[in-house]
This record gives sequence, structure tokens and C-alpha cells, in this order.
Amino acid sequence: MKVLIFGLGLNQGGVGSAIFFAKQKDQVRVTDLKNKEVLKPSLDQLKNYRIEYVLGKHRYEDIDWADLIIKNPAVKPDDLYIEYATKQGKRVTTDMGIFLQYVKPSQIIGVTGTKGKSTTASLIYETLAIHLRGEKMRLHLGGVVLAGNIGKSVLDTIPWIDQDTLVVLEISSFQLEAFDQHQISPKYAVVTNITPDHLNYYKNMDEYVTAKKVIAKYQTKNDFLFIRKDSDFVSKAKIIRFSKDNLPKDFHPKLLGEHNLENIAAAYAVCKTLGIALQGLALQALENFPGVEFRLQKVFDKDGIKIYNDTAATSPEAGIKALETFPGCILICGGMNKGIDYTEYAKAVSKFAKKVYFLEGDAMRAFEVNPYNNLEKLLRDVKKEAKEGDIILFSPAATSFNLFQNEFDRGRKFNRAVEKVFGE
Repeated sequence: MKVLIFGLGLNQGGVGSAIFFAKQKDQVRVTDLKNKEVLKPSLDQLKNYRIEYVLGKHRYEDIDWADLIIKNPAVKPDDLYIEYATKQGKRVTTDMGIFLQYVKPSQIIGVTGTKGKSTTASLIYETLAIHLRGEKMRLHLGGVVLAGNIGKSVLDTIPWIDQDTLVVLEISSFQLEAFDQHQISPKYAVVTNITPDHLNYYKNMDEYVTAKKVIAKYQTKNDFLFIRKDSDFVSKAKIIRFSKDNLPKDFHPKLLGEHNLENIAAAYAVCKTLGIALQGLALQALENFPGVEFRLQKVFDKDGIKIYNDTAATSPEAGIKALETFPGCILICGGMNKGIDYTEYAKAVSKFAKKVYFLEGDAMRAFEVNPYNNLEKLLRDVKKEAKEGDIILFSPAATSFNLFQNEFDRGRKFNRAVEKVFGE
């Protein structure tokens, strides 16, 4: 079979898809608008496989060549080449679409939302994994895996899944397109929250909300939908509302942030529904969960100064939650806007940050500041200002594509810069 990877990207999905089909001895061709220099991190992972490349452009002849087209989730459905492929009767899907051929909806705990997906999915996974090491659940599960929008392709996890494995799946709005295409929803669907995001991709907020609601669109009365107590979802599934008020009174989590109590509450509700006795090791898993990399992650604690890396905060709403967690902080923010209004964010910055340093990008133009385009230079200036008792919060509240490959690249480079500047 001739397989075209349409958009290799730098977030592992394209790499995972290319490797998956190359291992099956299919003819694999990769096309991407980026050049080989930009794509080097991804290309390096593919050098041991027989793969053809068309970089720096897309071509209609590659569409004509392919039997199957694996579209990068970030490529819009109305892309000219994808529309051409559809008109030609080509099969177009994503890595998630392929993944859904190997997993039944009844095996999936799907987690979506604007923010809190990674943390909630990880909380559910850790609690299930610890429980499975001990007593058996009434569902008689053979195992549990974590997959989805977690920095690697969902296809990487297929070898670890059999018919009685439960899959905790973090799902972005882009990945939900595959569920819509297959007309399925997870048996257990979790929605952490929905706030403005990706409005540079979707036409408006209504379209974004509709994309998110696909997670429950095909559920039946035998399925479960977990939503916040103030959410207005309509579903055929059994609706279970979660709230931090439902957590045990003597529950003291390590996880920072008031917003994370809602994520813990979601995980608590899911595990309870699955029949887990939330006591002993299972409850400790929720209580002792340290957090997910790049989400309010403490990366420095010395001489009375603490630094937190929250690079995953790519929207103003996420930035506000971080600021509320650390009032009086020294804030580092900035980057590119996703078509979202920053009025409320500006108010939060004024209220909670005692000093602000900006990264270059159009998201913070309203602040009329002199931004930095170099993390080390920025941190050296921060170091001059910081004193004992200060908290330095790196929570960009914007995307990273003007200065970095993605938010994870931004986070890694921030950590290295912290080590270099504050380790001196």
C-alpha cells in the first residue's frame, strides 16, 4: 500500500505514523511545507526507515500516488490538497483514525477539554495502574495504557493493547475529528472545561465547542459522560457531574492550583464509576500525584527563589489560572495569539504579577512593551530583579511558533536557560 504522511510536523504524530506504516512494509512518502532544517528533529527519528520525502512544498501528484493519506491533525479539512484528495475518492484519515481501528469504544476513557486534559488523563491512568497492581476490579481489566495527545503518536501504543486493555486517551479537538469520521464516542468521556482556544483554526467559538462535543456525540444510554457541575452538555449517556466539593474532606493533594482540584475531582469520579474503592493506595495516587511536565512544574528552588515552568499554558485562560496560583509572582509571558481576546488576562496580570517580562510575539502587543527574543537574556534580567521569597512564573498564555518549534521545545529551552543562568 502507498501511504502519504501529509504533514510530518514536530509533535511526534507524523513520525509515529511514518514508522507504523514503514514497519508494515508499506511504501511511505512524507510531505511537509517545512524544510529539512526545520524538520530535523523529526527526520532524525526516521533515518533507519525506507521513506521518501517531499519537503518545502505539497504536490497534487503525491495525492494521486497515494492509496491512503494520513493527515496531520492540525491540517484543516478545507485544505486545498485535502479537498482534492476527497474529490479523487482517496481515503484520508489521521493517526487517531488508524488507532480507532484497533480499539473498541468500550475500552476508551476519553479526556478532552481546553485545559486540564493531560493532568486529568494522567491522574486517571496513575490511579488505575496502581489499583491494577493489587485487587481486581469488577471490570476484570487486563491492563491500562495512557495514549493520545501526550507528545507521541497514539500508534506507538498499539502493541501494548489487547481486547481487555483499558485505554486512557487524551484527545485534542483536532483528534476528535477522527471520532466524528468513524461516528463513535468513548464509553467513558470526560470534559474538563471549554474556554476560548484555537480560534485561529476554527471560524468562531461555536465551531470550537461543536468540535469538542464530538466526544459525547455518539454515546448511548450505556455510556458515561463526566462534566463539571456547571456544564450544559446534552447527551444520551449517563451524565456524572464532578466538583472539588465531592473530594474527601481530609484530602490534601500535592498538585498546585485551585483549578487542579477540578481535574482531581474528574479523575476521582471516573475511578469511582469504574468500581475502584478510593482508599489506600488508589487514594494516595490522587493525593501524591506530582503533576505533569510543563504544567506548573517546579524547575528551580534555591536561595529562597522558586521557578515554575508552565509552558503548556498557551491561552489567556490558562495563564490566568497560573497567576491565581502564584499571586505576587514575577511573570514571564508572551508569544503568538490564537485569535483570542486578552482583556481579562491583562486585568489578571495587573492584579497578580508584581513584575512582568515579555517574550516576543503578537499576543502581548496591547501591553506596549519591549519584548525579548532570547530566553537567556530575559532570565539574566529577571535574576537581577529576583530576591529571596520570590516566585518566578513562566506561563506564556500564548503559542510559541514564532520563536520555538512548539510549546514543549519552548519548555525544554526554558529549563536549560534556567539551569545555565541560575546555576551560575
